[in-house]
Amino acid sequence: MIKLPRAQYREAEIREYEGQPLINALPPINSPQDTARMLARFPKVDEAEKALPAHIRRHAMMRILDQFLYPTKSHLQLEQMISGMIRRGYLSRNIAAPDYHRNLDDVAHNDFNAIVRNAGNEALVSSIIGCSGTGKSTAVEAILKTYPQAIYHPEYQHAQLVWLKVECPHDGSVKNLCTNFFRAVDDALGTDYQALYVKSRSSAESMLGDIARVSALHSVGVLVIDEIQHLEKSRSGGAAKMLNFFVTLTNVIKVPVLFIGTPKALELFQPTMRSARRAAQFGSLDWERFARAENEGADGEWERFFKRLWKLQWFEHATPLNQEMMDLFWEYTQGIAHIAVALFYLSQARAIAASREVVDRSLVTKVYQEELAMIHPMIAALRTGREATILQYDDLDVPRESIRAQSSLQPVAPLESFDQERQTASNGSKQDSLITILVQMGIGEDIAPAVAEQALAERPDDDLFALVAHINDLGERAPAASPPKNHSRTKEEPAPVYLEDDLRVIRDDDPKKSYQSLKTRGVVIEISSYL
Repeated sequence: MIKLPRAQYREAEIREYEGQPLINALPPINSPQDTARMLARFPKVDEAEKALPAHIRRHAMMRILDQFLYPTKSHLQLEQMISGMIRRGYLSRNIAAPDYHRNLDDVAHNDFNAIVRNAGNEALVSSIIGCSGTGKSTAVEAILKTYPQAIYHPEYQHAQLVWLKVECPHDGSVKNLCTNFFRAVDDALGTDYQALYVKSRSSAESMLGDIARVSALHSVGVLVIDEIQHLEKSRSGGAAKMLNFFVTLTNVIKVPVLFIGTPKALELFQPTMRSARRAAQFGSLDWERFARAENEGADGEWERFFKRLWKLQWFEHATPLNQEMMDLFWEYTQGIAHIAVALFYLSQARAIAASREVVDRSLVTKVYQEELAMIHPMIAALRTGREATILQYDDLDVPRESIRAQSSLQPVAPLESFDQERQTASNGSKQDSLITILVQMGIGEDIAPAVAEQALAERPDDDLFALVAHINDLGERAPAASPPKNHSRTKEEPAPVYLEDDLRVIRDDDPKKSYQSLKTRGVVIEISSYL
């Protein structure tokens, strides 16, 4: 097992938490101010970096993508919700109680398949629903990391898992989700539950019971299931069974469960789950886009977020922010944090690469039109404000690796004597980046280079996003493979060549002649003289 931090017990903040080792080993309960300070991540822009060459400066600028988090009131609400879920969920799982081990034995002998079929509502189930790219998962991960993931209690010889985050697989497979659970536990504790419970013949039903026992054994404080909308692809009622199982975890062993998903996930929630979502004592968050200030001149969350983002400029002379630019970014991003960060980064990268260190309207528009073309339909849907239209475009995320790949393709200041060489290098870089993206999309490594080469040959001037969209269109239009035709004529085989004494040459179709020929050649021995 991994060497875990040892429990350091603190004085309980309220009476209910006294004598609860699992709670008293947690960090202090945060105030909203503490939470804001802990979550805020603002990359540092060194003055010396502003004088670096463009190709090096771009690497420093990537901090915008990885290290910028502006906490809002939604972050504070989420932190309070997770803090309450963990602590209240531990109240009935006191490892210092005399009946703790008896309760563990009861869990080990429960028939979870039967219990799941009769799962009811439970207040410890909660959810965060919002469009991709709004920062739900990033916020949850940042809050979870304010807690140690695992704590060892020597006095009780107990390994406590404070939190566990599991991603629902893209294919919606319940079995793969179970596998992800055991892998996450093994990563946190150094155990080998995946090898123990995940076998080629293991069924999802059998693994659900094992998940419950492992969750009870290690006192999981909160189980976070991300990308829950993928369960809609599950076959044969698997999604309903899995959701009911999570409710069962809260009913039987009091493990709080937090779902993260896009609006499409709401279609999965059956009436019992919808009721649980409404009844959750910690509330369920609808993770909204940034809202603009209602009155001109006032600062809403969008204005405060964008003003802080705008300060992250690697220009020798920063471009001042004005209302026109703030409105333009709103128009192109509709308050989606991740899209705003990506557009700002790509605009700044292009400005630096072109040796024109200013971000203006024409540059931002050009970057949006050329490098974020894939999300134009989604942004247009958000502008309509119609829920039915928005739900058609569930995924507004732009992978960070794709953004980095785009920035590496920014034009540079012209060098006339090297135009042809630069063009060749750019094409090679674009092809390599496209291959990487295709492999990440699930296209085989042996096929991706050929697909990328064909796409670049057909659309040499397209950017990466447009190329990926073109490849998707080709896949959708491709006719089904026709079965191979049976040809009546077979390929003519060359005449065989034999040695002079080869038995295949000596033999004849007539058995008697074959015998005589073999006897003449001395192959058949005359044994009558020996009789």
